Amino acid sequence: MFDFIKKKIKDSINSIQKKLSKEEESEIKQDLKKESNIIVEDKEELKKDLRREDKKELKEEINEVGKEVKELEKEEQEIKLKEKREPRKKKVFSHIITEDDVNLIFSEIKSALLENNVALSVLDKIHEDLSVKLVDQSVSIINNKKAIEKAIKDSITDVLLEYSTEDFISKIKSKKPFVLLFIGVNGAGKTTTIAKLCKFLQSNGLKPVIAASDTFRAASIEQLEIHAKRLGVEVVKHTYGADPAAVAFDAIKHANSDKDDVVLIDTAGRSDINKNLIEELKKVKKVSKPDLTIFVGDSLTGNDVVKQAEVFDKEIGIDVNILSKTDVDKKGGAVLSISYVTKKPILFLGTGQSYTDLIPFNKEKTADFILNN
Repeated sequence: MFDFIKKKIKDSINSIQKKLSKEEESEIKQDLKKESNIIVEDKEELKKDLRREDKKELKEEINEVGKEVKELEKEEQEIKLKEKREPRKKKVFSHIITEDDVNLIFSEIKSALLENNVALSVLDKIHEDLSVKLVDQSVSIINNKKAIEKAIKDSITDVLLEYSTEDFISKIKSKKPFVLLFIGVNGAGKTTTIAKLCKFLQSNGLKPVIAASDTFRAASIEQLEIHAKRLGVEVVKHTYGADPAAVAFDAIKHANSDKDDVVLIDTAGRSDINKNLIEELKKVKKVSKPDLTIFVGDSLTGNDVVKQAEVFDKEIGIDVNILSKTDVDKKGGAVLSISYVTKKPILFLGTGQSYTDLIPFNKEKTADFILNN
């Protein structure tokens, strides 16, 4: 994930660093030239001052001047020899970053971010952040790369929102049964994600039960039952075509009587978000009164998954996001966009087919990964 974005950002940072470094090297050369000119001028002034009638005094002073010149030349030679053995510490010149510099950085990464499915609103945010963090900042030839990297990292971190798994588990343990409602389009990986989350909950000492409220898609119930059997989790189900809200209601009732800790409600999706699906999900939510509504999105669909999340949030209301298939997503635009656009945090990333391939999302690590690998 983030393969293309990482390369482009690094190339952009190196490009602007070279630009700033060239400017500073030019200033260093100009400064050394000025020092050389001053020495030449001093020599000429001394010669003028020595044009006197008293030849004896003139000769003595010429000798003195000659000694001084030789001393200067000797010191200059010693400095040059020292630089060859051990480079002389350059005077640290500063460059004040301008809006043009920021535009150069951003223009180089903008196309890559667009190609990698980063939402336009996120691009605007990153551009704005870079201007605020960098314009008028004084940077030296030594630290300009670090300053630029830090500004980009801070900006990426700012657009990401995370939901701590510690807070998630703590919240679940505060109520029994805790109800989780899963929504998303067909093929996003809701069922597999539910199975992975059951494994995660079990590893934290919690007892889950699944509500098979996707009564629309063929074989959806059987798919859930296969996962549940492997994990030792009960499934509450009705027949295909049954009312999904009734299935959710019965699962919660079962959890109360069986002292289950968590109810995970699977729901139907569609290839498109149509009115019937929205109305069905609204009913399930009204009946089940979930403590958290989780949107599961396929990261490979890029901007589409962000738009889907926006619609589901507007129509149903979502609390957190889980993105599936991030292990095969080379672009990473969905991860960078979804939480900023929906203003809802990311809880987990799905990274494979195994039940343990569900990793807690961490925005700091994500920003570090983009810039440092």
